[in-house]
Amino acid sequence: MDKAKAVERDLKRFDEATASFEKTALLLGFVNLFLAIWVRTSGLQINPGSAVGLGIAGFNVGYAIVFGPLIAVVSLAVFISLLHRRGTLKNAVTGTSGNSAHLSPGDKLALANYEAPGSDRVSVWVNRLWRGFWYFVIPPAAALIELLRYCDFVPSESAKAGGSWDRIGSLFFTTKSWEIRPILPDHALEQASNLMASLPYVYAPLQSWIELGLVLLSFGLAWHAARKYFS
Repeated sequence: MDKAKAVERDLKRFDEATASFEKTALLLGFVNLFLAIWVRTSGLQINPGSAVGLGIAGFNVGYAIVFGPLIAVVSLAVFISLLHRRGTLKNAVTGTSGNSAHLSPGDKLALANYEAPGSDRVSVWVNRLWRGFWYFVIPPAAALIELLRYCDFVPSESAKAGGSWDRIGSLFFTTKSWEIRPILPDHALEQASNLMASLPYVYAPLQSWIELGLVLLSFGLAWHAARKYFS
């Protein structure tokens, strides 16, 4: 009886760990999605509160561009931490051998993300796809979008005439953009002179390579987190 109660307590902790992860993943998914939309939508770049009819002072799209990849990496690191706790609890219930013979059918379903053998394949894949997309695709995709927007930065008015490869070369292979407030070519943004004048300083090329490293790291962490969640 004591062993059964211990298993029941561990299963409750497992359910709580799963709920904690999913709530956190939903919230951070919204954060990363918003940042990705913010850096690509001119109206939001000028005033992110315009979408809901608010004027929010102090918001600056430059910070979303610069810190977006870091936020994606931190989000995925949080996911992995929560999934590690969840996996540890699962091992506590099944043992290191993974034996679940002593569990009820409902307990086995809970440990298997409610995917029973012989379940409707369409329902299983729809469930997997939306979770996989929201939890593990949005953060690295947002980081990539923010990196691409970062590559729009130019060091001066004269550099605006250059193409994409000129901008990338300037950001990654020269020191023209070291400790400057960059210009973000965009007709709508250029009308907001106060915003353009308050973009954050960048320290290229060092910062550029760090941004690229964060994006690559986000993809690796997303893959690792997805494997932990669906295993």
